[in-house]
Amino acid sequence: MRGIGSYAIALSFLALVCFTAAQAQQLSPTLQATIGHWQTMNGGQVETYLVNGKLFGKVTKVHPGRAPSDVCEKCPGDLKNQPLVGLIFLRDFHAEGGDWVGGTVVDPENGKEYKGKIWPVGNDQLSLRGYIGLPMLGRTETWKRIP
Repeated sequence: MRGIGSYAIALSFLALVCFTAAQAQQLSPTLQATIGHWQTMNGGQVETYLVNGKLFGKVTKVHPGRAPSDVCEKCPGDLKNQPLVGLIFLRDFHAEGGDWVGGTVVDPENGKEYKGKIWPVGNDQLSLRGYIGLPMLGRTETWKRIP
C-alpha cells in the first residue's frame, strides 16, 4: 500500500508541474512578440527571454563607446562590477494583458534601478518604460527587432 500512495503522490506532482509549464508557455501572440533580439536606441543589443513564465533581458552587445570588457561599476547589489555583456538588467516581468509589468530595469550607465513596463509595437518594435513611483513619471525607449 505504501508504494501505491507514493506513486500517486509522485504522479500528481508530475501532473502539476506539467500543467504549470504548459501555462507558462501559453502566451498570446502579442506577448510572444516581445521575446527576441533587439537593437536599443543607443546602439547596444539586448536579448529578451522567458524564465518560468517571467520576462528577463540581458545585454548581448554594448553600445558604441563601450568596450565588451566593461563592467557595471555603478550597478546595485549582485550586478555591481559584473561584465556589461551578459548583464541581466531586465528582471521578473510578469504578463498582464498585452504587457509585461512588475519587473525592474537597471540602467547600466548610472546604476539606478527602476520599475518597468514592456510592450510590443507590432512585431518589429518593443517599448520599455522605466519609472520611479508612477509610470507617468518615467521615460520610454523603443527598440527595433534584429532579424
